Amino acid sequence: MRYVTWVTNHPVKVLIGSVILAALLIAGMSQLTFRSDNRVFFADDNPELQQLARFEQLYGRDDNLIYVVKAKEGDLFTPERLNAINEITDTAWTLPDVKRVDSVTNFQRVRAVGDDIEIDHLARSGDPLTTSQARQLKADAAQQPLLTDRLLSRDGSLGLVVVQFSFQAETASPQSEAAMAAGQDILDQFVHRYPDLELGLSGSVALDHAFVEASTYDSSVLLPIMLVILLLIIVVALRSIVGAIATFLVILLSTLCALGLAAMLGIPLSSPSVIAPNIILTLATCDCIHICAGMMRHRRGGHSRQDAVKMALVECWWPVTLTTLTTAIGFLTLAFSAVPPFAHLGIIVAIGSCMAWFLSVSFFPALLCVLPWRGKAGSLPAERFSGAVARIVLAYPRLLLGGISAVALVLCSLAFTNVLDDRYVRYFDQSFSFREATDRMNEDLGGFYILEFSLDSQEAGGIATPQYLQEVDAFAGWLRQQPGVTHVHGLPDIMKTVNRAMQGGDASAYALPDNRNLAAQYLALYEMSLPFGTDLRNQLTADKRYSRLSVSLNDISTRDMTDLQARAQAWTADNTRVIAASAKATGTSLLFAHIGNRNIQEMLQGIALGVLVVWIIFLVAFRSLALSLVGTFANFIPCLATLGIWALINGEVGMAVATVASVTFGVVVDATIHMLSSFVRMRREEGASTAAAVSATFESVGPGLVTMTLSLAAGFLCLAFSGFQINAWMGTMAALTIFVALLFDLFFMPAILLLLKPLEKCERTLAVETQ
Repeated sequence: MRYVTWVTNHPVKVLIGSVILAALLIAGMSQLTFRSDNRVFFADDNPELQQLARFEQLYGRDDNLIYVVKAKEGDLFTPERLNAINEITDTAWTLPDVKRVDSVTNFQRVRAVGDDIEIDHLARSGDPLTTSQARQLKADAAQQPLLTDRLLSRDGSLGLVVVQFSFQAETASPQSEAAMAAGQDILDQFVHRYPDLELGLSGSVALDHAFVEASTYDSSVLLPIMLVILLLIIVVALRSIVGAIATFLVILLSTLCALGLAAMLGIPLSSPSVIAPNIILTLATCDCIHICAGMMRHRRGGHSRQDAVKMALVECWWPVTLTTLTTAIGFLTLAFSAVPPFAHLGIIVAIGSCMAWFLSVSFFPALLCVLPWRGKAGSLPAERFSGAVARIVLAYPRLLLGGISAVALVLCSLAFTNVLDDRYVRYFDQSFSFREATDRMNEDLGGFYILEFSLDSQEAGGIATPQYLQEVDAFAGWLRQQPGVTHVHGLPDIMKTVNRAMQGGDASAYALPDNRNLAAQYLALYEMSLPFGTDLRNQLTADKRYSRLSVSLNDISTRDMTDLQARAQAWTADNTRVIAASAKATGTSLLFAHIGNRNIQEMLQGIALGVLVVWIIFLVAFRSLALSLVGTFANFIPCLATLGIWALINGEVGMAVATVASVTFGVVVDATIHMLSSFVRMRREEGASTAAAVSATFESVGPGLVTMTLSLAAGFLCLAFSGFQINAWMGTMAALTIFVALLFDLFFMPAILLLLKPLEKCERTLAVETQ
């Protein structure tokens, strides 16, 4: 090839040109942005997101930070602990962009006082409180349905301070980080002042910060570890420090170029896509390994440094180009994802894969023409392993084919037993303080997962009509009976509380007013009596047409959550007249509950298209229907078999599962292409028999294949140590798939090639036609 000759004859020019191009692309990193808010997981056209946006136009965004306060012993109803909650409540008002603070102590208790009613804090800040008064407050709190199971656990041991913020959609990420930093400072102060309390932070702001924490760890800790491991594998497997240094430079440049170009295209980073550099460096390593292994082999054969580089580049050009193409296609199928960060991940990695190819066939060989290196004497460990495998395959092809097929069939059948679940709290392991505090809240109180309803009365001021109130109350009563529901609160609870107080506190008067005018008067009285920061603007619309019904859930599965949503809509359709059309649940929890199913459905289309394109590439490249089918089959089955293994290990999959299928399908094709390219070359160019071609293939590409697989598996396995479970699951499943695919490439595919007699006849015909 003239290009190869030119590269090896003008290495300095190639190095300078490559570096200049890389520098231009890397300059784009100045425009790189990072999104930490959880809305990044949803596309603008997501129907659930659009419904939530309409809900928020009526009631405002629910950006909150929740202080979870739990007594280590006993309950919260002592003067000292109630004072601590009051201090946290008061201090929370100093947080940036705060608009509302609700807590156990500032809960607006409605009481009958003679012929009047009193609406005031349960325990006002600064008021002296005795032990007996504190115990009485516990008894009083138990009579408040709007407090118990919402802000206070039933046993009184855990309480919440819920801070609501006023964030703008376009600046939500920096506002959220500022609020979290200030909120954490407050928490740190009170942790030291009140050692008898367990304090933690939950809420959407803490969730967004957990995404930032996870991203920081993956990029600052796991990325360097992956890099060191990959370079060590190269040094040990190929015994070439120079090769490792050259590979490192290719990794560095290709990764930075991909990030720079992605920034120019306006693609932001987020927690799922921040691992793109980790994947790119793994892919870039694989391209370099194959070329480097060929160079080392030819160098040991007595060739000069420049000739060894030239021969290896000619030998690897076509398979490396094909693997880049199939890898890029595999990752680009992520563009079908319903989750934008996964689509971003696919685009960034596809760019990085192409840059790694360009640098591997230009910068890398040019650098090795300049740097001093020589082939080590003696065979490499990967060569000895590859030779041993070749002998086993040639001796027992039928046994291997039957055994692997049987195991694959069982694993593939298990793949369909996985259960879809996407509880976003579980995206983070127990090392995150957010996860610890949220688990504590969900166990004792529930309420992190919330379904929201905006119920329409059909007319301005209609929320005071008896028909509307009765239907909302009946709906709330039905919801309270459903599994997983821990609390339901809405307008009927307020009206019942005020009515009871107006009737002298008689428990039997805890009922709805029986006429519209009385209900409207009660509501007006209640609103006028509320102090600053506790009004009903987040519960009612200004025209009094809509009211909000909030349903708190415990740690239920997303499948149960969507089932509850469907049953609630069906119940209102059958049992209500006024609110039926508007009884459609929304909320962040439902967004995550639906996105897993939608992502899998849309990704299946992308994967199917990717498989078709890869099969066409095989067909065109190898000009053999049999070989294209063998190659495609040998890559699709390991992906499915890995899901079967996952069913045995975990059994739950979320929106990351389809992403893993796209990631791994594009990656594992690489090994197949190298195997088939060598096999076809030996059959057509050298005229070797099938057995001889298989043996020669193991000798020529086996070492690089084994080393590449070790690198890929090790690289992805590092992600398994991510605290962000989406990335951890992706890394674990990808490493499993790559290992299973290696077994198929080393044992299953050669066994098929050895046993397919019609294939040999077909290949002879193609060889004649080619000549």
